[in-house]
Amino acid sequence: MENEIEQLCKFAFNYSNMDTIFIDEMSNKKIDYGFTRVPDPLKPYFYGLIDKLQLNESTSEYIVLFHSNSYRLNFISAKVYSDNYYLGSIIIGPYLLEDPTTLMIESIILDNKMAISLKSIVKQYYLTLPMLSKYKANTTGEFLSYMVSTFNPKNFENFKIGNLTYDFKTEYSISPDIVKENTENAMEDLEKRYNIENSLMHAIELGNIELYENIMRKNNSLLTSIADRISNDPLRSAKNYVIVLNTLFRKAAEKGGLHPIYLDTISSKYASQIEKCTYLQQIANLINSMQVEYCDSVKKLSLKNYSSTVRKAIEFIRINLNNCLSLNTISEALYVSSYELSRQFKKETGETITEYINKRRINESVFILENESISITETSYMVGFNDVNYFTKVFKKIKGMTPSEYRKNKN
Repeated sequence: MENEIEQLCKFAFNYSNMDTIFIDEMSNKKIDYGFTRVPDPLKPYFYGLIDKLQLNESTSEYIVLFHSNSYRLNFISAKVYSDNYYLGSIIIGPYLLEDPTTLMIESIILDNKMAISLKSIVKQYYLTLPMLSKYKANTTGEFLSYMVSTFNPKNFENFKIGNLTYDFKTEYSISPDIVKENTENAMEDLEKRYNIENSLMHAIELGNIELYENIMRKNNSLLTSIADRISNDPLRSAKNYVIVLNTLFRKAAEKGGLHPIYLDTISSKYASQIEKCTYLQQIANLINSMQVEYCDSVKKLSLKNYSSTVRKAIEFIRINLNNCLSLNTISEALYVSSYELSRQFKKETGETITEYINKRRINESVFILENESISITETSYMVGFNDVNYFTKVFKKIKGMTPSEYRKNKN
């Protein structure tokens, strides 16, 4: 029976291209086909969501159920029976029904009382999730309904897969001179490829997208043949290439001073998206997206040029932006003298710690203000201000207008 249920899960996984699991009648996870990974900082919020799904309520007469939660994550479950005995449920998901815009992410954070400092991580995680139209979701539900309604172990007794092997032989001989010439050309191309890859990694390390794109334009013909390494499966070959590229980009960005929390979020997102690609153009688009995001992240978030103390202070501020922050709290957390931290921070950044914190908070609030469903008071609390009047005062000092005026002008 377990083999037959596993076959059902394989069908569901391959049809939907989404995480697929089987939960038995005792709520134990028995089968798991999944490639989506929740980032560690989000696990306290997202861990155990599957356990909270109502799969076999005695009052429910439905075989297939659509589940959604306050995180706007969606699942589809289908009950599996054998002779009217409930064996468990196949669950597909999570998936999204709408594009994870910044406004949507901010609403999720507000509704679920999450730390605003997690916004970028939540956004990156949601970008790894598949997005379905309601029609596609309904079609997937109908497929599951049909699949489980016809479930019968006997259906699998004669389930066989055949293979054909073709032996194509060369009808002419190849001279030793041609073999030598081809080998030398291949070695030369290989050396060029690795030199170019090193140049590309250096551009990522610098966060210089213009340099990266210039190298790509000059050497496009040598770098575009990514599907020629496994001739009978070009898609798998391309995926393998991009997996390696993602690793190289990550190491280059690390050398460029990008914090591990950002590295892990970005690389995990692309690791998941690579496996979801179903045709080569998606791979090409993904490479373009990767190179831009790694370069942009190094350019905006790298702390390579700061001393260890100032770098740790900035990292602490970024992660705890919505919490109570001051020179004393930061110096105590880092076990350094408040006087030394203040002096060094001002010297390297040109700003006091308070000025830096306020600027970061105001810049963060600008994005939240675009969401009119979030009040100005709520916005001030989300970015770490406990007094909306003080928030308004600081906002006007930095942006030259009040939050209300800014929102009005934007609209």
